[in-house]
Amino acid sequence: MSMIDLTGKKFGRLTAIEYAGSRHGGGALWKLSCECGAVVICDGANLRCGRTKSCGCLRAEGPRVRHGLSHTKTHNTWVGMRQRCENPSDPAFPHYGGRGISVCDRWKSFDNFLSDMGMSPRSMSIERIDNNAGYSPENCKWATQSEQVKNRRTSIIYEFNGQARTLKEWGDLYGIPYKAMHHRYTIGKRGHLLLAPLRVIARRAKPKA
Repeated sequence: MSMIDLTGKKFGRLTAIEYAGSRHGGGALWKLSCECGAVVICDGANLRCGRTKSCGCLRAEGPRVRHGLSHTKTHNTWVGMRQRCENPSDPAFPHYGGRGISVCDRWKSFDNFLSDMGMSPRSMSIERIDNNAGYSPENCKWATQSEQVKNRRTSIIYEFNGQARTLKEWGDLYGIPYKAMHHRYTIGKRGHLLLAPLRVIARRAKPKA
């Protein structure tokens, strides 16, 4: 009997990635990605009959999720946070997990996340206070879109001479106001042109007598 191809099919929170061999008794094993970001190997028969629906995170989250919160904005925020930090296949991973942004151990449980943050207020989303640090109770808050846009502007990462800092940090280091730094960066100035002190720029621009 030919094997049933499960590639791309969803089973609860799991999505089949590829065939992963067979058990000693002949049962097919499948590699799957979970919505929480984990990658697991599961028995195909258990998937098809509904016995396996997650990597185990459903049990860890407790009754709150099973009683309706799994489709709320708050739970989707938690899932998205873990995906971009822990799943290399997520499009946002290079900007999060790929540069060292992680989710603290306490927040691997949705119950703990909910206890610390509460339900997401309307028109707000999760924001890290320090964009170079990970997701944790002490570094996260619910923020409006305008607050997040302002924070992102001051958190553009620029690498120079092997050091990566935000534009604001570079400006503070060289005594350049952030507005001037942002303007230079926006018009394409890099390197010494980006970081030159204002008095140097002014002297160069002064017309000859």
